[in-house]
Amino acid sequence: MAFLNLVRWKNLAILVFMAIMIRFALLPGFGQNPSIGLSYYLLLILSIVCIAAAGNVINAIFNVTTDSINRPNKLIIDQVIKRRIAFKLYFGLNVLGLFTILFILLSNPSESLWIVFSICVLSPIALAIYSIWLKKVALLGNILISILVGASFLCFGIALVDSGQNPVVYFTILAYALSAFSLNLSRELIKDVEDLRGDYYCKMKTLPILIGKKRSNHMIFGLLTFTILTLLTILLNYFLSLNIFIFYVFAFVLIPLILISKQILKAKNQKDYTSISFHLKLVFLIGISSMFTFLNL
Repeated sequence: MAFLNLVRWKNLAILVFMAIMIRFALLPGFGQNPSIGLSYYLLLILSIVCIAAAGNVINAIFNVTTDSINRPNKLIIDQVIKRRIAFKLYFGLNVLGLFTILFILLSNPSESLWIVFSICVLSPIALAIYSIWLKKVALLGNILISILVGASFLCFGIALVDSGQNPVVYFTILAYALSAFSLNLSRELIKDVEDLRGDYYCKMKTLPILIGKKRSNHMIFGLLTFTILTLLTILLNYFLSLNIFIFYVFAFVLIPLILISKQILKAKNQKDYTSISFHLKLVFLIGISSMFTFLNL
C-alpha cells in the first residue's frame, strides 16, 4: 500500500480512466476508428502511467521536508520506503516507460507517434526539473505540471486520431486538453495555499508566500472564471447541437465550478482548501466522464 500511495495511484487511475474514455467513448461516438491497435494503445497507457508514477516518486523524494510539516501522517520516504529504494524505483519506472513508447514507435512509425514519443522523453526531464527547482518558483512549476496534464490528453488523442482526417475529433481532444490544463492549474495553486506552512519553512517562493492568501484566492477565482467562460464559449460555438453533452457539462461541470469559485473567495483555513481541492478533482473526473454522452450521437 505504501508503494501505491507513493506513486499516487488515485491520480494514475484517473489517467487510465481518461485514456479509456478517449478510446472507447469519444472515438466511437464520432464514428472514428483508432489509428493504432488496442494492444499498442494499452502499451501506450502503461508507458505514460509509468512516467507519471516516476514523476510522483521523484517529487516525493525532494518533498520530504515540506511533507513532514504539511502531511506528517502521510510521509512515506525515509519512514516506510528508503530513499535509495525510491530512487531505484524512479529510474526503473522511467526506463520501463521510455522503452515501451520506443517499442510502440518502432512498431508503428508515424508522425503522430513521433510527437507522443518526444513528449514522453521530455516529460521525465521536466518532472525532475519541477521537483528539484521549479516547485519552489511561483507559477512556473504550477504551469509546467498543468502543461504535462494537458499533454497527457494530447498523447492519448493524437496516438489514436489523425488531425488531417478527423479535425472535429482532434479539436474536441484539444478542448479537453485545454480544460485539463486550466483546471489542474487552479488546483495546483490551491494546493500551494494549502501547503503554505511547510513551503514557507523551506523558503519556497510560491504564489501565496509572495502575495498572501487573500490575493491568491482572487487570482484562483479569476482563473476559474476564465475557465468557465472559455468552456462556455467552446460549448456555444462548437457543440450547441449536442443536447445531452451541453446539458451534462452545464449541470455537472459549469455549475459546480461556479459554486467552487465562490467557495474560494471565502476560504481561510487548510480544511477549506483541502475541500476545494477535492471538489476540483471530482469536477475534473466528472468532466472526463462527459465523453460518455458522445455515444448517443
